[in-house]
Amino acid sequence: MAADNQQQNTSQYTQIYSLAVPAGIKRDGTVFQNDQYTDGVWCRFQRGDPKKIGGYRTIFNSLVGIYRGMVVQPYNGVNYIFAGNYQELDVFTTGLSLPDGSGPFTATILPGTSYVKLLSNTSTSFVVAGNQTTVFPTGTKIIFSQTGSPVIYTVSTSVFSTPNTTVNISTGTIIGTPTTVYIDNVPVFTGDLDYQSDPSIGNYRVTWQFDSQFSPSGNQLSVFAHPGLNLSNIDNGVPTQVLVGGITPSTGNTWNFSGLSDSAGAAPTYKPISVDGGVCVLYPFIFVYGSAGYIANNNVSTTYGDQTFYDWNGPLANQVNVASSKIVKGMPMRGGTNSPAGLFWATDSLIRVTFTAATAPIYWNYDIVSSQISIMSSNSVVEMDGVFYWLGTDRFYAYNGQVTVVPNDKNVNYLFDNLNYEQRQKVWATKVPRYNEIWFFYPRGTATECTDAIIYNVKDKLWYDAGQATGAQRSCGYTTELFPTPIWADWNYNTIYGAAQTVIAHPASLAAPTASQFYLAGDQTPQFSPGDNVTFTTGNSFNATYQIVSSQNIYNTTIGTPGVTLITCSTPFSITVLPGQSVFYVTGGFNIWQHEFGVNEIALNGEFAVYSSITTSDISWLTGNPSQDALQGVNLRMHLRRVEPNFLQTGTMAMTILGRKFPSGTSTEDSGPYYFNQETGKIDLRVEHRLVRLKFESNEIDGNYEMGRNLITAEFGDQRP
Repeated sequence: MAADNQQQNTSQYTQIYSLAVPAGIKRDGTVFQNDQYTDGVWCRFQRGDPKKIGGYRTIFNSLVGIYRGMVVQPYNGVNYIFAGNYQELDVFTTGLSLPDGSGPFTATILPGTSYVKLLSNTSTSFVVAGNQTTVFPTGTKIIFSQTGSPVIYTVSTSVFSTPNTTVNISTGTIIGTPTTVYIDNVPVFTGDLDYQSDPSIGNYRVTWQFDSQFSPSGNQLSVFAHPGLNLSNIDNGVPTQVLVGGITPSTGNTWNFSGLSDSAGAAPTYKPISVDGGVCVLYPFIFVYGSAGYIANNNVSTTYGDQTFYDWNGPLANQVNVASSKIVKGMPMRGGTNSPAGLFWATDSLIRVTFTAATAPIYWNYDIVSSQISIMSSNSVVEMDGVFYWLGTDRFYAYNGQVTVVPNDKNVNYLFDNLNYEQRQKVWATKVPRYNEIWFFYPRGTATECTDAIIYNVKDKLWYDAGQATGAQRSCGYTTELFPTPIWADWNYNTIYGAAQTVIAHPASLAAPTASQFYLAGDQTPQFSPGDNVTFTTGNSFNATYQIVSSQNIYNTTIGTPGVTLITCSTPFSITVLPGQSVFYVTGGFNIWQHEFGVNEIALNGEFAVYSSITTSDISWLTGNPSQDALQGVNLRMHLRRVEPNFLQTGTMAMTILGRKFPSGTSTEDSGPYYFNQETGKIDLRVEHRLVRLKFESNEIDGNYEMGRNLITAEFGDQRP
């Protein structure tokens, strides 16, 4: 007993301590050895203090498929959002500061891989300059107008007679005097990809890359899009054609995209620009890339008004294979005056490309910066303040003139030991500039979609994570410096269904419905209007939906009022729709969210709390006291008498005491929760544990917090462990 009395330190009795925990969430290692925060959900650090991450609200929805790539481009007072899924390229429009707008508008991907200018034509033949017999061999399918459903002709023969080639057709009659002929192609998404809860069946899935550039010849800002068949395999070698279209709509809310090709300049080959990697812009050049280290760029005329995206065979154009592995990502970087430069990531190396006009006729230099790097996915690269960050297959990298490894002793094992490498191409990176954060989204465990995010604060050099919060369930996104907040797409399929309506047999006086039509009793035009969507099955797994293009209420002396409603949809139904079958108005689907908006989740079906929490490291007499971490060896329980919370907060928060007897083991003795608000001065309690952690939670509508300097009144407790 004397020894026990000597061990007591009465100066510690009811001592007040300031809770001091270093910033960051450390997942690696044991909880006991950790002096930083040990757990957190949807919590970031600003000025070293824990702070709830912002809320998010739905701004758009799609019923078609998960978006696998996005670009946001402000232009002339409008924010244009281009997002691609397995089947289509969608466009949305918003304001520059508010996300109010319209969409999705499905872009029309026009047929035709490349085009040739016509010199003249008859009703059964046409003439083009030069020897083009290899461009138009017998059997070639051609069109003269890029529309959604063009007339397709077949070449019977092509004969070269200096200086031109005469091409004869075997089907149809050429109407009028067209100026251009296009080599027909199968549209990018026709028939080869079926959607079943995404991932699709088959060998390939679509992931998108985007960039934009102004076209002086077209006098408009253009978007480049590459729908690569790379989602299930970063090293896929099947090429697809790069698409190009205008930022602004052609007419109304119609966007047209066509295939990029070598169809202009002094010596066009009329070949499509097709690659299996992607596309990027090193102004004023367009670069494409793919397998076997392939990098190519177009020719840019020195006469500004003559510059075109379709000249890939001029003096400044180039094609080269600079590595043995596939190039999967390209991004522009700073260069000298009139010296475009960029970085290109191969699966095992980083290549720097620079323009050096002084060394003509060799205009481009290709330097392998490093041949010993890796990259997790083609969308796992992000640039912040001129520094490029990316996720490799086993560590984090940065490039700022040279490749460096970004140190991470907080959650590197937590990430790589649990990342689903079979879904690695779904990993993507973005940034939140206001908080100096780089986010790496990834599928965790057996998840097939992104369920968590590793976050790096580049200013404070801190690591933390999203804690598998719902807000981390995102498939792609984009942050622009003009629109104030990030825009991220959700991979969850959440729908809202209207009341069931019953399909009826068509009245004898009216025509039978086609494969894309059905009849309803009465006037149903207010509920079923053009632009709305319908489905014949319900449930929160993916169901086939159809967009209404026409809704017509029909009544006459035979039918009488209120008549019947004929609904016409844009595509034929995948099932046979019979009288008596139920049909439902449907909205929702895959959300596009505006993040860092407020503190709640604002969805179509209501407003909900966003859960956030932060958990301290172990506090004990063994490891010092609540204000410091230094092994003291005092084998006594810590008796907590009072906690004085210090938060900037909205709403009520909860504090739970997490207690343990020993450094290892899962046995805990939790106490609480104890609730407090902004006006709570103190929380009196009588809790005693050998090892103590404090968990603070916010989980109510409009709840928010930023931690300040909490005070703890503690004393020596029982000496038994």
